[in-house]
Amino acid sequence: MRQSWLSKLSQGFLILCLVYFILLPIAGVLIYGFFDDQKALTLQDLAKVMGFLKNSMIVSVPATVLSVVFGIALSLTAYRLPTRSARYFRLIGLIPLIDPPFVGSIAFIMLFGRNGLITRYLLGLDSSPYGWHGIVLLQVLSLSSIAYLLISSAIRKIDLSLEDAARNLGLSELGIFFKVTLPMMIPEIANTALLIFLMSLADFTTPLIIGGAFQTLASSIYIQITGVYNMKIASLTGAALLLPCVAAFLVHRYRLSRAGYASDYNDSGQIHFRVVHPAVRVGLIALSSAISVMILTKNVFILIGAFTRHWGHDYAFSLDHFKVVLAKDFSPFINTIRLAVTVAVIASLLGILIAYLVRTQKTVLPKVVDFLALFPAAIPGILFGIGYLVVFRYPLFGVGRFIFEDAPRVILLGTKLIIYIICIARFINVGTRAGYATLEHLDPDLENAAFTLGASWYFTFTLVMMPALKDAFFSAFFKNLSTTMTTLGAIILLILPSNKVAIQLLFQTLVSSSIGGAAAMALLISLTNVTLLVLFHVLFYSKQYYEHIEGWFHERRSA
Repeated sequence: MRQSWLSKLSQGFLILCLVYFILLPIAGVLIYGFFDDQKALTLQDLAKVMGFLKNSMIVSVPATVLSVVFGIALSLTAYRLPTRSARYFRLIGLIPLIDPPFVGSIAFIMLFGRNGLITRYLLGLDSSPYGWHGIVLLQVLSLSSIAYLLISSAIRKIDLSLEDAARNLGLSELGIFFKVTLPMMIPEIANTALLIFLMSLADFTTPLIIGGAFQTLASSIYIQITGVYNMKIASLTGAALLLPCVAAFLVHRYRLSRAGYASDYNDSGQIHFRVVHPAVRVGLIALSSAISVMILTKNVFILIGAFTRHWGHDYAFSLDHFKVVLAKDFSPFINTIRLAVTVAVIASLLGILIAYLVRTQKTVLPKVVDFLALFPAAIPGILFGIGYLVVFRYPLFGVGRFIFEDAPRVILLGTKLIIYIICIARFINVGTRAGYATLEHLDPDLENAAFTLGASWYFTFTLVMMPALKDAFFSAFFKNLSTTMTTLGAIILLILPSNKVAIQLLFQTLVSSSIGGAAAMALLISLTNVTLLVLFHVLFYSKQYYEHIEGWFHERRSA
């Protein structure tokens, strides 16, 4: 396969960008935390960081276990139990994916805060509900949906002929589940647990709002920078947060490379268990119902709180919160939409391009490129933000710290551009994963035929491979669009008043104890998110919608 100068130039430029905007900021955190001579580290500093690490484990381990358990129960109930409510469980399990990250915290305060509906008015309690228990509860509510999405995908791909073979050999339905079905799900369950663990560690907003005096590594980083102004401890805490995240990421990659089974793809809705033990059925439905009720309760009370005059004191219907939100400067919402669409397009395209170069071209150091492209998935957003804050405040995009110390500060820090760059670098892995999954099913002769006919690398990629990879691009685009709309950790330390985004405004409103205003803003962000997803879905799949509508009218005329 030929490699043109354009191909080599593209590879070199991409590798440089990956190193510069992904690896360099993380290295900057480590250098600043351990080797910067502004302030010497003390044993007290190390003990404090280790305490934060212990707190993070106290939260992340039970949150991971419970999220995976609820995810398994919801997946099995939605796809394997012959129940009429399966479609409702499928829909409810996806609701948290479009919610802003503070929705659970807002609902928790409304129900269990000092003026909460349950704690004060129903139970008459005056005790504080804040602490690690609330953090675990809210993380389980949000992360269970991720677990459900990943595990249900594995369930739909199980080769049913293996279960039929075991059934024909006389194995009971319970034995089939534990000896055939569950072993085939174990790799996906393990990978899901690792990803959930990473997301729990990276969560800094829930501990900040619900944790009270209980601090985790991620939340303490934000406090050290914005409250104590101690960049040294913040960098050291970031380095401590990096260790378990990288370890989990490496274990995840190792497990993927050691996958020891394969089965025929199956995505049929008719994959129900033939016979289900009554106790198993009741248990699965009970767990699924519990998590579904909590998810619905959370969102229902956000809706109620947005239209309540003063939660905890005056429960009369009111539109005051929406009037206040809409009367403010609307530029944060415009900035959010512009950021989300731009990042979704660029990050998805670059991710697809990296997947194509790694899998089909003779890329220099392909494993290194693959590792760098997927590495941001393991880096907590707040830690990524510290890296950009530490590195790109120096001349020459950070390099000037070592060679041109007296040069003028580079304009990257404090501009809108750095917000776009960090979001693209953070979400580029989504397009890369989607590209890998699609390329596994593409015939390599498609590309070889184009090269044989004399097509250039650029022509082959843009006019031959991209149409074949469009579904991967659409999948990555929708994921990146929704995620960027509600992302905060990576950009909260880099945003200036001139480039605020809606999710930051929601965070500030919630911190200022304006529950009704926060609920109204969360509702607006969720509606904006859903509206954008629907609009782009109609735009991307307009041909299919047109053919469907045309077929429907044709059937009506024929009848």
